[in-house]
Amino acid sequence: MDLTDLDTARELMGDGIPSKGGLPAAWWLSADADMIAAFDRWLADYKAHVEKIGELAATIGLTAEDGYISTWGKRTDLMGFRVPTIALGIGSPPPPAGWRIDRQSSTPRLVPSRKTKADREGPVAVAFRKVSRLPNVRNYVTGLPDSLYLDDRGWGGTEYPVHYRRGEACVWAYCGGDPDRQSEDQKKRREFSHDADLWTRMPLSVLAKLQEEKAERIEASA
Repeated sequence: MDLTDLDTARELMGDGIPSKGGLPAAWWLSADADMIAAFDRWLADYKAHVEKIGELAATIGLTAEDGYISTWGKRTDLMGFRVPTIALGIGSPPPPAGWRIDRQSSTPRLVPSRKTKADREGPVAVAFRKVSRLPNVRNYVTGLPDSLYLDDRGWGGTEYPVHYRRGEACVWAYCGGDPDRQSEDQKKRREFSHDADLWTRMPLSVLAKLQEEKAERIEASA
């Protein structure tokens, strides 16, 4: 099966594609049953974990959507929760018991208090630690590097992560950097290579056409 064929890709992707937005620099597609099962397993685990985060958030009047999530490589962490606007003003009420406002980050956030040993070992800190590490898709899906590094700036380079999405009968991945732009020196240090038995490098023209078709379907149904 030629996955790069437009008709084949259309059938595999189904509706699992954005209708708008810029194109990535590179993308890959896998119809491998193990890769699809791995992605689905991650998604189920992730959703279950987010529910647990929501339970913790509910104790301070928030939801899981108020959580700040950070991903780097194979690690995904809960960094804290949104601070209610009322808690940021002068004379505002103090944070809930066991919590503090971390103002050292670019965006203030609610995190467990660590002022005393009792705080660090208290129920809030313990509950937060239990949900602070989320399932990361890169620990489930294999065959592609976690990211691509390119020396594309005057004073250093850029790390371009590889992201994953589910199609109707496939998993597809995309990256904001183009592996073809790696220099020979970069390849010697950390070459970006993929398992061709699991993943097929796809033409950008196929993705562009599928996005265009979906946008047309949405417009026609409006």
